[in-house]
Formats: sequence, C-alpha cells, structure tokens
Amino acid sequence: MRLCLFLLFAGVLDAVLTHFGIASGFVEEGNPMMKHVIEQSWSYFYMIKIVLPLLLLGLFYLRPLKGWIRTLIVSTSVLYLSVLVYHMIWIILYINTST
Repeated sequence: MRLCLFLLFAGVLDAVLTHFGIASGFVEEGNPMMKHVIEQSWSYFYMIKIVLPLLLLGLFYLRPLKGWIRTLIVSTSVLYLSVLVYHMIWIILYINTST
C-alpha cells in the first residue's frame, strides 16, 4: 500500500517539477510521448501523471502485491525514485547557475 501511495505522490511531484523545469527553460522533456502530451496541454500531462498511479493503486486493491502486480509496482517505484533524484540534481544545478 505504501508503494502505491508513493507512486501517486511521486507522479504528482514529477509532474510539478517537470513543469517547473520546462517553464524555466532549464530542461526539456526527454520522453517523446510526454513531450507530445505537453505540447497539447499541461492539463493532459497532469492527468496522465495522476491517473496512471491511481490505476496501479486499483490493481493493488484487486490483487494485493502478488505476482506481476508486485513486480510492476516495485519496478515503477524504483523508476520514479530515480526520476525524482534526477530532478533534484537539475534543481540544484539550476539554483547554482541562477545565483
């Protein structure tokens, strides 16, 4: 359950930090599919970043951390954690270059 809540939190935080980075001109979206979504609407981008973790949360309630669902949730959590660490690094670089 904690991993599912982490995914929801990480998805929202990733969306906010990505929006900040792109709006500030410091970074560009690296995922071509998400770049296309952002070009269409930031609202769609936020919706995707919130809905996908909610779908995993729903899968968790259908089959709590068994088999492929556990693997999917754990691997997605590791991926999001690495993305958030990457965001922290470029935020630190942004702050250092701004001052």
